[in-house]
Amino acid sequence: MGQSKILAESAGQYPLTYRQRDPNGAARGPEDVVALTLRIKGVLRIECLKGALDDAVERHEALRTRIHYSEADGNLGFQEVLPPLPVPLTVHDIPATPSQSRDEIAVDLSNALSVEGMSYSATPSLRATLHRFDDHDAVLTLLTHHLYSDGWSAGILQREIAVCYRARVTGMPHALPTPTPYREFASWEQEFLRGEKGAAARRFWVDKLAGAELCTMPADRLHGSDTRTPLPEVANFSIDPDSFARVTASAAQHRCSVWHVFLAALMVLTEKVSGRTDTTLLTVSSGRPASAFYGTIGLFADLVPVRLQFGNCKSFLELMRLARKASADAIQNQIPMAMTREMFPDLLKSVEDPRVLVPGFNYLTSPVAQDDTKFAISFEQVFPEELPGEFLRGAFKWNLRVVPPGKFRCAVEYEPDAVDASTVGRWGSDFIRLILAIADSPDRAWKNP
Repeated sequence: MGQSKILAESAGQYPLTYRQRDPNGAARGPEDVVALTLRIKGVLRIECLKGALDDAVERHEALRTRIHYSEADGNLGFQEVLPPLPVPLTVHDIPATPSQSRDEIAVDLSNALSVEGMSYSATPSLRATLHRFDDHDAVLTLLTHHLYSDGWSAGILQREIAVCYRARVTGMPHALPTPTPYREFASWEQEFLRGEKGAAARRFWVDKLAGAELCTMPADRLHGSDTRTPLPEVANFSIDPDSFARVTASAAQHRCSVWHVFLAALMVLTEKVSGRTDTTLLTVSSGRPASAFYGTIGLFADLVPVRLQFGNCKSFLELMRLARKASADAIQNQIPMAMTREMFPDLLKSVEDPRVLVPGFNYLTSPVAQDDTKFAISFEQVFPEELPGEFLRGAFKWNLRVVPPGKFRCAVEYEPDAVDASTVGRWGSDFIRLILAIADSPDRAWKNP
């Protein structure tokens, strides 16, 4: 380690990760937030809740980090880790509303939170508001900036607040392991990219993405940045718990996961709308390269291209097996998407094509264990049906999630200036139908099912 690096790190300043680099200033916007809404039931001690929030900020450096960007180049700058900071907690009492149930109000609060803004320079990067129905029922809304958090991190935050709250109420120390500091990810990333493993990963992508084209779906009309409406629309599609249990069981029977079933269904769907059997999907990965970072809050999530060349596949099962190998290879050789763009400058050119839509697919998962967080009070996440725009405008996002008690939900976020609701409805319904068909008849021919 050079002397300059030692001096910088001794002052609490650390390199940026690739995901934190922001050459165009797009990632610093106040709309780039991660929202989490928790329904709290049971007798709540507010002072213990506030202490649990402070505990989370003390344990996770990312929540008390400020990024300083170079004015000349947003790729340059550093992370400054600040000392532990108290979390401001605002408390509101919600008056009785005969026209709305408490569940409906909780969903409204969650939807409103998703469109709130937050400065990336705010410290700590955790805003908390408690909305109380009464002494036994409340909604806690939490907001962090996306430069310091991601969907997986929200799951960590939920669990740790519950565990730390219990520890404060009972007076017994919690058993949470000390998280790996997020700043160590920057060092890991640099070492990986400089070493032979990073070189091998780049060679993999040079071979894998040669001649690749991103998956696109036809727009109903020409569109662009000057035609966008104030908010995107969201179409929701779902599979009930009993039916989705069949999907899970069928996937496991063939040594696959439900993600591989989703990819198989998407192959059939994209072939139906584009006619191509060689397509590259933009998928979202947790971006956590090792188990040491599984319990760390920070921005790890990144886009990972998955190329699927399935012209020789005959059955749904063959598509699933192809998906299993292609996705495993992509994750094993994952490099920052910013580097992939540098290596393949033409890969994302279709994003700017006003005639098509480029879908991104995000299977939202996180390791949240609920069993040991409940005692006399519960912290349960609120999952609204409607999910307003969260990050990049102009995106065409397919968010896939399994919500309690085992229901599968697909929320498609789209720009109404580009595509009709009826078109998205047809695509979403076909996707659900294909998932069920694959689960029920994996040996069936996939062509024209």
